[in-house]
Amino acid sequence: MIITSTVTRDNGLLDRIRLVARRYTAKVSVGYFGNEQHRPSITSGSPNPITMNSLAAIHELGLGVPKRAFIEPALQQNRNKHIKYAGRQITPIIRRRQSLNNAWQGLGVMAVADVQKYMVTATFTPLAPAIIRRKGSSKPLIDTGQMRQSITYRVK
Repeated sequence: MIITSTVTRDNGLLDRIRLVARRYTAKVSVGYFGNEQHRPSITSGSPNPITMNSLAAIHELGLGVPKRAFIEPALQQNRNKHIKYAGRQITPIIRRRQSLNNAWQGLGVMAVADVQKYMVTATFTPLAPAIIRRKGSSKPLIDTGQMRQSITYRVK
């Protein structure tokens, strides 16, 4: 006669997986969220500061200037990288080696870095000769570096 027995140990793993699955949804937004004022450079020719939101919208949507979108294209270009990152965070969260909040914060930092890199490396519509003379540079989106440095993220 063969006798078998099964010992079931509940270490809470299944409950943690369920909890993480329910709470793993969040929204990481990248952009300009405050009312930070853009301080024009001496060469910009504009004495009136505008918000970073407005300046980014001007470039992103092409409002009165050639369209030089940099947020949406950078995020689309790096979408698979961001998805893979989020997927790699699930196991450490379940095993309590990483917090859910830290995972989303990490994704935000990564996305901001990707947008900043895109601003410097992408090919945009060239600047007009008069703008190049005034700026002293032919690089679109980069004048003082303030707009690039001000991009941020938030997690909801």
